[in-house]
Amino acid sequence: MLPAVKSSQNHQVAIIGGSFDPVHNGHLHIAGEILRLTSVDKVIFVPSGKHHFKQSQIHLDYAQRLDLLRLASKTNDRFDVWDVDSPSTSGYTSDMFKQLYRDYPEHRFCFVLGSDNVSQLPRWHDFAWLSQNVEFLIIPRFNATLLPEVLAAIRYQVLSCELSPISSTLIRENIAQHLPITGLVPRDLEPIIIDSYRSHNNT
Repeated sequence: MLPAVKSSQNHQVAIIGGSFDPVHNGHLHIAGEILRLTSVDKVIFVPSGKHHFKQSQIHLDYAQRLDLLRLASKTNDRFDVWDVDSPSTSGYTSDMFKQLYRDYPEHRFCFVLGSDNVSQLPRWHDFAWLSQNVEFLIIPRFNATLLPEVLAAIRYQVLSCELSPISSTLIRENIAQHLPITGLVPRDLEPIIIDSYRSHNNT
């Protein structure tokens, strides 16, 4: 069963998907910018249970990443976390949106995507359906090039802010090298994230 969303006419919801391995302040910053710069009512974080492009690179298991996201999302009452892309699903964005449209026909959804990933969209499963049925909210990332031929095929809006330079890779590397991650993740999550990755690295 999907979570309840407060009912309202034309309720707008932004979906941020990803591995969140781990969630960090950059993710939360972008979510806040979406609320500030658009008419979106709520930002939903959706951790991927199956990442078709980098499954072997995911470190923490799905339940751990989901729990960390739920803790991080408490920083804003307009953030939420849904498990609609769990390991029991196909892991395809198109299937997730078809389910959302069935269960929440009164709401408008958009999918948040970094500009560096836009060029990969034609490789996504069921891209033809996505291009016709999903609106993409594109976050500029440094010098990433937006290919005109891809943009011409999709419905999109480009947000006037940049992705944070913080990355999950940087956080994992700092933990492995016993370097601080202060300022990279929510303060309350620092010890939990450090313990989670050190436990993972020792297994």
